[in-house]
Amino acid sequence: MSRERILVTGGTGFLGKKVVPLLRQKFEVDVLSRSGKTEVQGDLTQWNAGLDLEALSRKNYSAFLHMAGLYDLTAEKADCYQHNIAAMGTALKVADVLKIPFFLNTSTVAAAVNSTLPVVKPYDLNFSRPFPDAYSESKAMGEQVLQNWAAQNIQGRVNLRLGILVGDTKNGQIERIDGPYHAGVAFKKIRAVLEAIPTALPLPGNERTRIPLVPVDKAAEAIVNFCAWTIKNKPQGYSSYHVTPTYGLGVKEFFSSALKYNLIPHRGIILVDQIPEALLTKISKVVARFPEEEVYYLMNIPAYDTQATREILGENWCPEFVEYEQTFWSGYEKFVSDR
Repeated sequence: MSRERILVTGGTGFLGKKVVPLLRQKFEVDVLSRSGKTEVQGDLTQWNAGLDLEALSRKNYSAFLHMAGLYDLTAEKADCYQHNIAAMGTALKVADVLKIPFFLNTSTVAAAVNSTLPVVKPYDLNFSRPFPDAYSESKAMGEQVLQNWAAQNIQGRVNLRLGILVGDTKNGQIERIDGPYHAGVAFKKIRAVLEAIPTALPLPGNERTRIPLVPVDKAAEAIVNFCAWTIKNKPQGYSSYHVTPTYGLGVKEFFSSALKYNLIPHRGIILVDQIPEALLTKISKVVARFPEEEVYYLMNIPAYDTQATREILGENWCPEFVEYEQTFWSGYEKFVSDR
């Protein structure tokens, strides 16, 4: 009996390199990329992605997994729009022409970072408030394209809002310093300043914020399981899910972990969110070289509703930070030591 076949974009990236081998255990997989080393060569920023659609239509794909995109909180708006919005339209067009019945997209929790809800629903998008960066805005608009696409042959569209990806649970391996890893860099740079403070350390953050960290290997397992669930259950129309831990990591707990990793003694931590946000982010950037875009997330990232995700993946699909804290920092240490 032949296996179902999936067409995948973004299969050569940090996440994709974890996803594709797992997919191949269950499905036939064709990876679409600009590289000459994959099954299909194409570019989603070009018309029809530069593909021979007639030849590909004979592949009879069961699903299209779209993971390609630009992840950079500091990227220019034009680049974000091209890779996260225009490329989404191209991917949907290709899937529709190839008569692929199910389309899965990996988005990000940043798409709803500006939500006013106390607990953000997986479908929530808020365009009445400004986004903190072009990246989050482009991902939100990409979701809007996906939700409203007038497809003729795509039966189901599944949107997966991934949490903040970190190194895997086995060895913590990473490919660049971004997101929470900047705390390790920042604290090391201002170690002398922190050690000289005679009271609890005033650090930027909000007591209510829970950081939705997801180890990349667990995110990959979740995506593959969502692909299998989609092909089996054939969901119709549009559905969206938060691929994030049930609770997430408190900002104070994360700062404590980063201080412990750097062997910096302290007398406690006080999260500061009363200083005007613009001033606080500028101070963080100038003093500690902590990207101001990421300070915004520490101050404002909302809670995410994961009930629907847990119904599909199970209650314990994503470990909490305390379960992989040691490998998180060991992976970071190996990366900075090898640079």
